[in-house]
Amino acid sequence: MRQEVIVKSMLHRVSAPSNLVMVALAGGMFCLFQLLTPVPGSGPESLVLPFVLLFGHLALAPMPWQWSGDDRDRQGFGRGFLQALLFDLAWVALVLGALHLFTSPGQPPFGPHPHPPLGPEALPAPDLPPLPGLPPPAAWPRHPLGPFRPGLALATVNVAVALVYGWVVTQKEASDAEARRTATLLRQSQARALQNQLHPHVLYNALNSLSELIHEDPLAAEETTAKLADLYRLLTVHGETGLVKLEQERKLVEAYLDMEQMRLGERLTVHWDWPSWADAVELPPYFLLPLVENAIKHGISPSEQGGQVAVACLRRGAAIRLQVENTGCPPRGQSGGGVGLGNLEARLRLWSELSGRFRLEHRDGWTCASVQWMAEER
Repeated sequence: MRQEVIVKSMLHRVSAPSNLVMVALAGGMFCLFQLLTPVPGSGPESLVLPFVLLFGHLALAPMPWQWSGDDRDRQGFGRGFLQALLFDLAWVALVLGALHLFTSPGQPPFGPHPHPPLGPEALPAPDLPPLPGLPPPAAWPRHPLGPFRPGLALATVNVAVALVYGWVVTQKEASDAEARRTATLLRQSQARALQNQLHPHVLYNALNSLSELIHEDPLAAEETTAKLADLYRLLTVHGETGLVKLEQERKLVEAYLDMEQMRLGERLTVHWDWPSWADAVELPPYFLLPLVENAIKHGISPSEQGGQVAVACLRRGAAIRLQVENTGCPPRGQSGGGVGLGNLEARLRLWSELSGRFRLEHRDGWTCASVQWMAEER
């Protein structure tokens, strides 16, 4: 991982409520144990230490395992272990050393204090002869670390815990990231397959419209053929990326409506309610085109009188809605649409992170088809 990704991962861990609750519960258990089994000479810093160390493990322990300097989710075990060992030694020593600064001078940190000296009123200890076969007490070996052994043990245990915990968390986060990438690739492949399904569907409908014009108005059919070529050119480049600007979708719809206008003539009237901000909105391709195509094919074209088509882009708070209304024939059955709208609903289910939904209804002589989603915050 790179630095910015590691920092983002760390912030996610320390802000997760479940992780903070676990730190509070585990730290509270350590504090309760210390209160039930008090250590002579221990101060209030011993009640703070468990929370500081546990939070340090949560925030810092996985970082050296994740650092690779490239796009890999984790470092190899050998180099990762060396990085983690040095890093964990540094931050554990820093925490324990900082705590030692707040302890009383001359007292050993993180452990029992030596017995206080005897008062002047106390009787001196009698001189006892040495036991046979044993050297005098002055010659007994002393531990080189003396009273600092509890601090060393505490540091060793925490470094070991940091190594193991960091490796486990790194493995889990790497597995989760791989699962998310796999799901994203699967969703993209499904969306691309659905988009590819729309290409021939739109062209089939356009060719059917062209075949009607060949007998009725050969000159209009010739012009429509040129517009069909423009439409096909736009279809081949539209949808090459996961998200497109609504400006591109609008141009595609305008090319389609120009071709249909040649066929339907005065039977088709189009109104646009398109604010300037709408062109910059990003969404997956082919969300507006199926709405317009459905209005033409199932609403305007079957009607002898034709009708009106109103295309609008509306916003209320974070919700954005694409809306296409028509005054032609009302929808039949439950869905009122075919391949185009079914395709659109399937792609909306794939686009789950923005809570998109499709609605088709008939009211006051108008058939309204709309797609609404929550815009991403930038």
